[in-house]
Amino acid sequence: SGATIVELIFSYPGMGYRLFQAINTNDFPVIQGITFFLVVSIAVAILVIDLIYPRLDPRITY
Repeated sequence: SGATIVELIFSYPGMGYRLFQAINTNDFPVIQGITFFLVVSIAVAILVIDLIYPRLDPRITY
């Protein structure tokens, strides 16, 4: 993603930079851990948005 590129350019020690290092060194547990964390984070964000959206727009009902 864009965050990974920014972290690589500015040498910022974030998850994207660590993921890039793990890919280059074939560190599969780290790759799996970061991927799992990202997938769970996105799933939780989508769930929260789906729960909040009907309160913001009353035309939406489930």
